[in-house]
Amino acid sequence: MGVALGVSLVYLMGATTSLVAAATIRRRRTASGATPLALMLAAAALWALGDAVELHVPSAAGKQLVSQIQYIGIVAAAPLFFHGAMELAGRAVPLTPRVLALVWGVPLLSLVAAWTNSWHRWLWTEIVPPSGELPFAVYYYGWWFWVLTAQHYLLMLVATVVLLRGMKRVRRQFRVGMTAVLVAVIIPWVGNAAYNFKLGPWPGLNYLTLSLSVSGTLFAWAVLREGLLDVLPRAREALLERLADGVIVFDQEGGVLFANETARKMLPLDPAPLARTLGLPSLEGLPEQWRAEVSIDSASGQRWLDVGIEPVRDRWGAFAGRVVVARDVTVQKVFEDEREQLITELQEALKQVTQLEGLLPMCAHCRNVRDDRGYWSRLDEFLSSRASVEFTHAICPDCARRLYPS
Repeated sequence: MGVALGVSLVYLMGATTSLVAAATIRRRRTASGATPLALMLAAAALWALGDAVELHVPSAAGKQLVSQIQYIGIVAAAPLFFHGAMELAGRAVPLTPRVLALVWGVPLLSLVAAWTNSWHRWLWTEIVPPSGELPFAVYYYGWWFWVLTAQHYLLMLVATVVLLRGMKRVRRQFRVGMTAVLVAVIIPWVGNAAYNFKLGPWPGLNYLTLSLSVSGTLFAWAVLREGLLDVLPRAREALLERLADGVIVFDQEGGVLFANETARKMLPLDPAPLARTLGLPSLEGLPEQWRAEVSIDSASGQRWLDVGIEPVRDRWGAFAGRVVVARDVTVQKVFEDEREQLITELQEALKQVTQLEGLLPMCAHCRNVRDDRGYWSRLDEFLSSRASVEFTHAICPDCARRLYPS
């Protein structure tokens, strides 16, 4: 009983670790490969939980019932990893009827075979309850079990090869995480092969379940520490939080992956209100690169923003979302307006000055001047019409003595 309890605790630890890793990955569900990998870990957790319960069920019929429930997770683990690995490697397989039949046909038929095994014995020919000190029952398999095993191992082989090839193309910063995923998958399936072929000193011990703790930890580490499923790695996130510019990162579906404090104060975070604020019909219809100056109303008055929208690429270069960067240029805008106004005034003044240049015909007797149209006018009238000059009239001392000698 003590051995059974100890092994059950190990199985439960593996199930718990897998569930924690699944929840961690599920939080990045919009990233390529996240959803199938999270579901695979949940299936593995059900598998491990069934192993823990099965140890304490004494009868062969009870053990078979537990195994039938387990098979919900068992048949799903390899196909889910296949889809997750393909997406991680940038080789996502469309779920056409043919693909569904090739990947999921045998697993679903195996689930039916598990629940009807008492009629045909295709999956288990015999289940021998434990005898002696070890709590492990021995399962003897029928021909359909080996069909399922062959199909699962083929899926795992294809997915592993695709991952290995993908690691050569992936950007350097993601290679460690991809390697961790590869190791996290290989370890349990080696243990599963040892269990299926009754290798090792304890033929009934499921080495796959024992290795789930290691694999789940590797998965969680690859996601949390290596940013495997993140559009925006954590180090960059910490840097962007300190920027004076507003930064918002959207995923493909318009969900906000990141928004720094400046952006939260400056702009609405939802795509539709943001598009209206920027005077756009929508963000989705934009070209890959867009930039403009927009005016917005704020509590402190009208403000001007220099806004740029760029696409975000994943590790394979495929479109993964959008990043919006907004810079407050209100002060610069005021300076630019004042500069433009000053330039306009100077140009007008210069225009007025240039109109007074050149030869100016003047009467030698009365001092009237002739304009470019041939009309004669007094000098003060001529100057007033061409420059911002106003004349006042007085008598100089010489004229005063000549006109008023007394």
